[in-house]
Amino acid sequence: MEDRFRTSAGRVGKWGGAQAPRGMNPALLLFLVAGLVYGQTRLEDLDFLAGEWVGQGDGAPGAGQGEYSFRWELSKAILVRRSVNTISTVRHEDFMVIFSESPRSPLKATYWDNEGHAIHYLVQVKGNVAMFESETGPPGPKYRLTYTRRGRNLDGMFELAERGEVYKTYLTWTSHPK
Repeated sequence: MEDRFRTSAGRVGKWGGAQAPRGMNPALLLFLVAGLVYGQTRLEDLDFLAGEWVGQGDGAPGAGQGEYSFRWELSKAILVRRSVNTISTVRHEDFMVIFSESPRSPLKATYWDNEGHAIHYLVQVKGNVAMFESETGPPGPKYRLTYTRRGRNLDGMFELAERGEVYKTYLTWTSHPK
């Protein structure tokens, strides 16, 4: 059997061997194919996060307490998280928008806080667990934010990983409805 073919543009290609189309990141191609094979996370899969939450936690910066909410906005086109907490007398505020650029696009989130951080996440949901993992970008740490619904509680964990290292827990918290 012939292992070559000719494209409509007249180029000669070769069958077999997995290669990403020219100019496409192979990791992105794998991510997109995995979404098709294993099922894509949809925005409505995050409905278990919606509500107002009060919690307390502990971690590297110290013990703290705070409140946050996940609210649907724009007729459920986006999910918005607002958070205010105090850790060792330091007030921290942040804002995150979770969205999909189109019905077939992966879920993404963008996070901003009062310390000047901005983090771009890819979002995956499996059952009652939502994982936000920072997109690969400029040199620096990677971030992972995980929410797990346990009965009426919503537990959270924020982790950091230097490039090439494994994630290390920075903060954990347990929340209940306000």
